Amino acid sequence: MTPTRRRETFQPKRDRREVVVAVLAVVAILAVTGVLLWLFRPDDGSDSVPSSPTITQSSTPPEVTSLPTDTTVPTTPAP
Repeated sequence: MTPTRRRETFQPKRDRREVVVAVLAVVAILAVTGVLLWLFRPDDGSDSVPSSPTITQSSTPPEVTSLPTDTTVPTTPAP
């Protein structure tokens, strides 16, 4: 007996409409992603922020605040 070969089933090419829908879906996703990236891009900061902060020296030193003299530190009981 000779071995019988299985006949391969014919598979037609993909439907053109299916390919067009897939390509349009990819284009739409890329377009939406591009628009969102453009809308939410970081600000370049060139309009109102100075490049280096201005530091001014005042002639009077800042006020020194201290705790009142009658304050005590609470102690924790020994185990």
